[in-house]
Amino acid sequence: MLEFKPLGKEVGVIKDYILRYGGGFCDISLGVKYMWRDDFVIDYAIYNDTLILKEDCQDYKGAFYFPLGKDKEGALIAIEEYTKKNNLPLKFCCVDNCQAAMLIKRYDFVSVVNDRDWSDYIYDAEKFKTYSGKKLSGQRNHVNKFKRLYPDYKVRLITEEDFPKIKAFLDEFNSKAEFLRWSEKVEQAKVFDLVQNMFNINQVGALIEVDGKVVAFSVGERIKNTLIVHIEKALTKYEGVYPTMAQEFAKAFAVDGVRFINREEDCGDNGLRISKLQYHPLEVKEKNIISVKTFFDKINAPVIIKTERLLVTDFDTVDARDYARLYLDEDLNKWWGYDYREDLGDSAPTPEYFFGFQKALKEKKEEYSLAVKENGKLVGELVLHNFDYYGGVEMGFRFFKECHGKGYAVESASALKEYCFNNLGAKKLKSRCYKENLPSAKLIKRLGLNKANENQTHYFFELENPNI
Repeated sequence: MLEFKPLGKEVGVIKDYILRYGGGFCDISLGVKYMWRDDFVIDYAIYNDTLILKEDCQDYKGAFYFPLGKDKEGALIAIEEYTKKNNLPLKFCCVDNCQAAMLIKRYDFVSVVNDRDWSDYIYDAEKFKTYSGKKLSGQRNHVNKFKRLYPDYKVRLITEEDFPKIKAFLDEFNSKAEFLRWSEKVEQAKVFDLVQNMFNINQVGALIEVDGKVVAFSVGERIKNTLIVHIEKALTKYEGVYPTMAQEFAKAFAVDGVRFINREEDCGDNGLRISKLQYHPLEVKEKNIISVKTFFDKINAPVIIKTERLLVTDFDTVDARDYARLYLDEDLNKWWGYDYREDLGDSAPTPEYFFGFQKALKEKKEEYSLAVKENGKLVGELVLHNFDYYGGVEMGFRFFKECHGKGYAVESASALKEYCFNNLGAKKLKSRCYKENLPSAKLIKRLGLNKANENQTHYFFELENPNI
């Protein structure tokens, strides 16, 4: 089982994984994880030399990044087991289109969404060094104007001795800036924190001075073949300073195999979007959110399945008293695999408790219990549970002892089997029984399920959907 730890500000613990396997999105970088640690809370776990990140933010909870490391398959299985064990939805965030295609192929039932506002802008690094070509003539002209106006400007790599000057720059910048976006306002409180800690978390930086005064600076990091720009600030009264800073940053750090520059998102700001597009990105890289669903999500309540004699449908409050009898029958309960006394303790069992228990399981999408009725009277229960991510579902059943031997179980369970295959499109139907429970084993075989496995206590049966 995965054991997650909070990442917090100690992002250095994942540095090796980021440097070896990151570089796709700005989110998968030390700078972003450090700067936005309070807004995008990250937990991490290591599985077989593979990094698994889990994120909470205002838009979602417990979303996983695609694993970074040698054993992606094993890590995905570990994530699936973790969500099942903890009854959590399986969701992936910050997934590129290639990874999204892999997950769509892996799972039967997914939803995919992405928000254009959070797409990363990816550029050709060499183009930024020269602004060559007609498309970038505007940027080239701005740089030339800056050089004419400030011929003695200096470009330097940032050192710790520059921190006071950068702080003074930020004080001036913030006093004059008009922040229109939530992210921009929040960012300002985080910028200097990143600057002060940049050399501890693999950041690089450069600044431009005019007459000894910092008029622009930029901080980012190199990951594999990509230079990610986390911070780029400039005083706009120095005409042409922004494209000049962007170019000088590329010249300084888009070296040694760096082919791309990631200038992060526009966060939905129209002015920023126009500006980023004017630099003509190679790609506006989509960040997908993948929600993996089970066939529980395809069940439309109320379920109504009719057979020659029976009705299989959702439980109603009028069934509560009879439903409790199913749980309180010791002979039935011992084969069910769950003893209500484990949860109820010394409290007295009531019809309301048992009815509420099955309702809660349904709301948590753990189990879907169905009443089997003849002429409106409850004769037994069918349950769908253990919904997996690959189109599989397990069926269980129990009937009052006075209803045994009447064919109710095989009649209703056969109808539910067809519902799973034909209505839900399930790929596999599973069931199990205690080895001593020979009538259940016989019933499961009559339904067409074949023994697939066994352990010390149970036989396990499966049947593939013949229509797929």
